[in-house]
Amino acid sequence: MSTNISPEQAAAAALVKLLAARPELRSIVWTVGETPGVLRGHQIAESGSGEIVDACAELMGGTVAHSVLSRESDRQGVAQLATEYADVSVDVWASYPLPDSHGLTSTDLHQILVGRAIGTLALLAGDAQ
Repeated sequence: MSTNISPEQAAAAALVKLLAARPELRSIVWTVGETPGVLRGHQIAESGSGEIVDACAELMGGTVAHSVLSRESDRQGVAQLATEYADVSVDVWASYPLPDSHGLTSTDLHQILVGRAIGTLALLAGDAQ
């Protein structure tokens, strides 16, 4: 029986080890086999500031890069980590909403407006005179 494992098996084994050590990382969507020997993960969060990627870095090592993507008034933060864990290349990122100039995120606006009848107004805190 051969003891050599394929790159995909190595990535899968690294994922098992990773999740055993930090079960909270199960909230990340992990992919094995998309690129041979690479473990990829991502999370699109509705809140926070990429803490899940910081947790990955605590376990696997490496430095998390934080950046901001803007389109008109919509702003998204991105946390990304590229490192190696259990002899496997790992690339993991998370995106999360950032407040606009009024201090609201797209998630905040969704929560304010959901279920409101068309034509009704929403009074936002701080905007009332």
